Amino acid sequence: MKRILIATLIGLSALTAACTGTTGNPTPAPTTGGGTPTSDSNASSRLKSIKPCDLLTGSDATGLGLELPGEAEKVATSDGCSWKVTGNGRLRAGIRTESGIKDLNLQGDKVSEIKVGKYDATKVEAPDGAKSQCTIVIGVTEKSSVAVIATLNLSSEDTAAACQRASKAADLIAPKLP
Repeated sequence: MKRILIATLIGLSALTAACTGTTGNPTPAPTTGGGTPTSDSNASSRLKSIKPCDLLTGSDATGLGLELPGEAEKVATSDGCSWKVTGNGRLRAGIRTESGIKDLNLQGDKVSEIKVGKYDATKVEAPDGAKSQCTIVIGVTEKSSVAVIATLNLSSEDTAAACQRASKAADLIAPKLP
């Protein structure tokens, strides 16, 4: 299971190199209340100062059925923290200070745009066909993001349960982001 999680994380990291082929001068979209990520350097600086294992408090983690403590880990360009879920998989939160949602090539059985707190986010159900996983990527700024990856046991194909876990964790993490 650990190999699948690592392989998935590496795969998501490798996909960040994709480009759209669009030319021109990028201009930020107008916002109406802070829901759209910005290129705010203060937010990026503050995100860099957050320790990934601090994204969930002890109370948050136990409420999600996670074992403490979380294990700090770096996967490609993501500084993260991984928690075991008692009897059923893992949860990982990864901070990318140089890659926003648009920089990532997110693929899965179903990819949808959602809101997590005040942030735009992308939900990827069964990334790269892994039915036991769900990823929610929160756009903190145009060039930074936090990925929340829920993985059930490999024998599971309950993508909905993985997405429910990822969604609950993302809702707890978002208020802690700049």
